[in-house]
Amino acid sequence: MGSIELKHEENNNEVIKNYGEKTPEKREKKEFKEKVFVARESLLTTEFRNGNMKIVYNCFTAVFVLFLLRALVDDILVHKMPLHHTWLIWWNFDQFFSTMAVWTGMFATTIGVYYAYQHWSTVPTKDTSLSGNLNFVSAYLTYLVAFFYFPLKFLYESELNCACSFIITCETTRIAMKMHSFIRENWNRAMTRKSGRKIDAWPTLEQFLYYQFCPSFIYRDEYPRTEKRDMRAAGLYFLECLAIIEFVNLSFTQWVFPWLHIQEYHTLSLSTITLSLFTGIIPGIICLISLFYGLLHCWLNCFSEMMQFADRQFYLNWWNSSNMAEYYRNWNLVVHDWLYAYVFRDLVAYNPGRKGQKAAQMAVFFISAVFHEFWFGVAFRCFYPVMFILYFIFGGIFFAVSRLITNRSAWNTALWFNLLIGTGMFIAFYGQEWYARRGHCAPYSNGVVDLLFPRHWKCQEPIQ
Repeated sequence: MGSIELKHEENNNEVIKNYGEKTPEKREKKEFKEKVFVARESLLTTEFRNGNMKIVYNCFTAVFVLFLLRALVDDILVHKMPLHHTWLIWWNFDQFFSTMAVWTGMFATTIGVYYAYQHWSTVPTKDTSLSGNLNFVSAYLTYLVAFFYFPLKFLYESELNCACSFIITCETTRIAMKMHSFIRENWNRAMTRKSGRKIDAWPTLEQFLYYQFCPSFIYRDEYPRTEKRDMRAAGLYFLECLAIIEFVNLSFTQWVFPWLHIQEYHTLSLSTITLSLFTGIIPGIICLISLFYGLLHCWLNCFSEMMQFADRQFYLNWWNSSNMAEYYRNWNLVVHDWLYAYVFRDLVAYNPGRKGQKAAQMAVFFISAVFHEFWFGVAFRCFYPVMFILYFIFGGIFFAVSRLITNRSAWNTALWFNLLIGTGMFIAFYGQEWYARRGHCAPYSNGVVDLLFPRHWKCQEPIQ
């Protein structure tokens, strides 16, 4: 691990304890907190070092090894082909290189936006209000539409499989969020420059490129940095990411695929569909934990090591949250910071008061639900708003109900019950619809109905 000075440890613990809390003075003034970057380790890194969470890590490692041994025995004795079980990985990344070529083009456009924004900031103007600069705003919104449209067009025309589809949709979202923060955080600087007044300095291309790859959605000219780059640690994090991909692959090839592949879809009843969510709970929770650990811990820490990025508080102890608000905030602090700064705070500033805060809170839930549904709906090529319902409707209800649960143990039990049922629904319902649309069920006669309604609800056996 890259060395981070010990003097930051006390500060780290204090921030973890008070993250998101407001003092009585701040609450009275109704001030919004600003994101402050501080050199600190990820929570799991500290917990592993202290030995508090190592047993959980060892337990998951043992499960992974058992899954792998079972797969290898099946590969050699049944299929007579070593690593046969990796077919799902190769299928998912079948067009990885063409996908990365498109990603390179997507990233190159951001450099064009950087230079366009820099040039526009030098053009003098008397009106520095937002309404007086609608031409730039219109051009930026047009860019965003094109930025989402053309990669999606490539995705559908090339018939990308799930993993490559996720790369395209998640990266368009990530880069768009980065660009929005860069433009917003430098807007006042640009207006000052356009009015003829001097500014200290415009962000350099090096600063812009560093921000594009560092694990933060909030732009700053400078971030706290570690004293040295530890490429060995970065390599180990990357290997863990590969192991996580294999773990998810083993869960699907040994649990999900054999179960869903042999189902008689034209005989599915409501009871069968409902009960299937319980079958999906175990592989679902494995995928959820793997996603959290692989992406929010290993992947982000890998980039932090390579880029000497010192603020590694990407999440907090969401697994021991005291209410739903704390869970949503602690699960992914990187995205939460962006939603708080550019959705919640901006909407409350536009519509202050308690009603404005509730509306802004609902907008955050809605936007998060829409984009989760966008990623999964495009990847699985169906409109089946499981993710939207889980995040916006069930999540919103659970958010309100959680405030009534005062016993921490009862709340934590309810949290895990909600997560287990939700992951079971995701695996079962999306999985059944995936297979229903790939040869098991004929499409509905009406094209609109076929687009909007799941086929496995009322499966019509395809004509042989």
